[in-house]
Amino acid sequence: MKKLLFILLPIILISCEARLDDDKRAFFKTRIVDSSGLPLVNASVEVTTYRSYDFFSFNGQSLVKTSEPNRDFLLGKGTTDENGAVSFTMLFDTTYRYYVRINGVDDSSKILAVASDSFNQDLTLDIPLITMTDIANVELEFINTSGTTSVYDVTINYFAIYCDELYENNSVVRDENCGFEDEIIDLVNQTTDDGLFEFRAFYPSVIDVNYRDAAGNEVNEQFTINNPTERYEINY
Repeated sequence: MKKLLFILLPIILISCEARLDDDKRAFFKTRIVDSSGLPLVNASVEVTTYRSYDFFSFNGQSLVKTSEPNRDFLLGKGTTDENGAVSFTMLFDTTYRYYVRINGVDDSSKILAVASDSFNQDLTLDIPLITMTDIANVELEFINTSGTTSVYDVTINYFAIYCDELYENNSVVRDENCGFEDEIIDLVNQTTDDGLFEFRAFYPSVIDVNYRDAAGNEVNEQFTINNPTERYEINY
């Protein structure tokens, strides 16, 4: 069985890879601004793709990627000018999704996922504007001011920092595949100190909060994150 596994492994690795087209080039261009609309100058911009995957362990032995993504999965790279503009020629990889990775000199960063059909027929990927998003540290606390003993079902939805934004149909939208990765589901008022939630989220963005007691009484609230540190209180 082990022998069969090792025979099949190269086939698995190859079949999971997208094909890097020989002698085919694409052209990438965009302009990047910070959250205030000012040009992001001297930022490093990379277009990458994934051409192999992680595998489960067999008998305690991990099967790893063929190489590091930042090396041979790099399709093209450039640096923004004084206007926040950047353009470069890149390799073309026949994959379903690309990633624009931005690292500013101020330690700001962003990953924008790009759908494959965003390339024009001449293989130009032109994203008119990318706006960097700031990250906030958020506290949301439920405080029992009524003395109730009811336990509440709580759901908190927010724009988590590990959720990609996706560029498709000439606009930037949230990645629908990240729908449950930015959701907190918990119970509140089981103990005296179970009402505090702390998390990091992009801003400006909106937090949606839903809480329901055992009788089915339901409340929905929204909070807007506008600052790097935010605290919200819900009295029940």
